Amino acid sequence: MAKSLTTVKRMEVPKEVQVEKDVEEVKEAISENKEAILKGIKLLRALDDADTLQALTALTNHRKDAMGYLVKELNKPQYAKLLENLSGFAFLLGDIDVDAVRDMTGRINRGLEAAEQEDVSQEKTSYLDLAKALKDPDINRSVTMMLQFFKGMGKES
Repeated sequence: MAKSLTTVKRMEVPKEVQVEKDVEEVKEAISENKEAILKGIKLLRALDDADTLQALTALTNHRKDAMGYLVKELNKPQYAKLLENLSGFAFLLGDIDVDAVRDMTGRINRGLEAAEQEDVSQEKTSYLDLAKALKDPDINRSVTMMLQFFKGMGKES
């Protein structure tokens, strides 16, 4: 009859073999992530050129002190109202229709560009000029849009 095992001998992998295996694994990871690594290097270079890397390193090394100073500063009465309104402001940003705001700001920018191109410092506009201007489709569309805006803004909720 066979004798039962009492001890298990684990196979020891030589340190040199393990190091070689680890180096190959790292090489493979570098090869697979070459673009990301190069972008990371460019980012580090830009942070270093702007002396931001040194500041971030110092901030990381002294994060407990920095957080203490930040909390102490934010605890001042002048920031109380800001902190109270911060969460409400964040929810307000969530309610804003970004596409509509982008469209409206684009229209405002076009209007500002057109206004800058015209020299109207000495001109006066009469009621008859306003009536004639409403015949222009662009002006009529803008006036109609502003009236709809005012109507919507004035509605009771």
